Amino acid sequence: MLTPAPAAVSSNACAVEAVARQFLLSLKKDCHLLVAVSGGGDSIGLLTALDEARRASGREDVRLSAATVDHALRAAAAEEAAWVETFCAARGIAHATLRWTGEKPASGLMAAARDARYRLLAGEAKRLGAHAIALAHTMEDQAETLAMRRARNGSALASGMAERTLVDAAIWVVRPFLRVRRGTIRAFLDGRGLCWIDDPSNEDARFERVRVRRMVRDRVEALAGEAESAARVRRALSQEAASLFASAATLREGVLAELDARLLTDAPAPARYLLNLLIPVLGGLAYGPGGAALERAMALCAGPHGARMTAGRCLLEKHRDALFVVREGRDLGQNEIPPGRSVIWDGRFRIENRSSETLRVAPAGVDAASSGAEAFLPRRLARLAGKVRPALPPFEVVSCTPFLAPFDRFLPGFELALANAIAAAFARPAYPDPAPAYLR
Repeated sequence: MLTPAPAAVSSNACAVEAVARQFLLSLKKDCHLLVAVSGGGDSIGLLTALDEARRASGREDVRLSAATVDHALRAAAAEEAAWVETFCAARGIAHATLRWTGEKPASGLMAAARDARYRLLAGEAKRLGAHAIALAHTMEDQAETLAMRRARNGSALASGMAERTLVDAAIWVVRPFLRVRRGTIRAFLDGRGLCWIDDPSNEDARFERVRVRRMVRDRVEALAGEAESAARVRRALSQEAASLFASAATLREGVLAELDARLLTDAPAPARYLLNLLIPVLGGLAYGPGGAALERAMALCAGPHGARMTAGRCLLEKHRDALFVVREGRDLGQNEIPPGRSVIWDGRFRIENRSSETLRVAPAGVDAASSGAEAFLPRRLARLAGKVRPALPPFEVVSCTPFLAPFDRFLPGFELALANAIAAAFARPAYPDPAPAYLR
């Protein structure tokens, strides 16, 4: 349904213009920006503000394109995408509708839709050669996100959305409106006589975000401020954890980390941060164990020789002054890879089949420790490190590169320092820096 902004809204709409102008001026020359536009007030406001600021600030070298993701979940979605296309055409902005096809999950629908949305937008950005993707998340979205993440894991490391996030290790997603209230955006649109589309799912209490929105509506600015503080803390911790990783950690066999437990104990805050991301890297999971598991891991660092625990599909074991972290030897994946295709095996390796026949990938097995591994690892851990690697044919017919699950799909900008330190240990290139990617 098309909705004009309510006349009762009293907000400083000039803030929208100022934020858009400041963002435009930060972009590099000839930057191509793909703006995600659902047709809602936030995204229509973002596209309009950027288009106006581009002209008013003398940044007509900046190119805007727009894309609408049709999740195919509502009958009206296609009509709404067509309305956005008309809106863009009137402003001379190229527009594409990206449709989420295929079977939809019975549970976890919102998470699956989010993943599909980012995948489709990243694909469109690649097709266009865009330098970054702009999303219209607002201060309200930020407050809701922080509240939901705190409720889920109760971790002191919980934060809101990053101002910039690297998607698929290739394209930066930016959020210029995180400090702007939704009512301010609607006042901006009202001043121009512009309408937007209301999505009925935004009022559907079956969805967690809608329920949280109602709970935090009186605490939006406070929560958004806490999210900014959390981002600053995480950026600082990421840098400290990167330094700690460089001094305390050694990667063995490409699957096991040996850490100096004494150095971890001496720096508990960056050590927790490091373990919360290193464990999922070695375990092949997108998220760290958080909370109580990290406290147990820190206690293990100061514990006796031979003490052990599991977390995030990893075994953590203390040997003298070393803490070893390695993938558990159970529930290891098996895949069949058709010729010319690739898969993410066990969340840890990207394997490409370059042969003309279907390739079956399975764990290497219990007797697969390399000849030199036992020289610097306890025998049992050396054998486990061999077991959790994939068994592969000669490299002439297969390509196998480490996949870093917490970073390769979504990498918040405040975690870039630690991500690059860990990537270097795996002989992976550094993740793209936002400055040459799209900033001046």
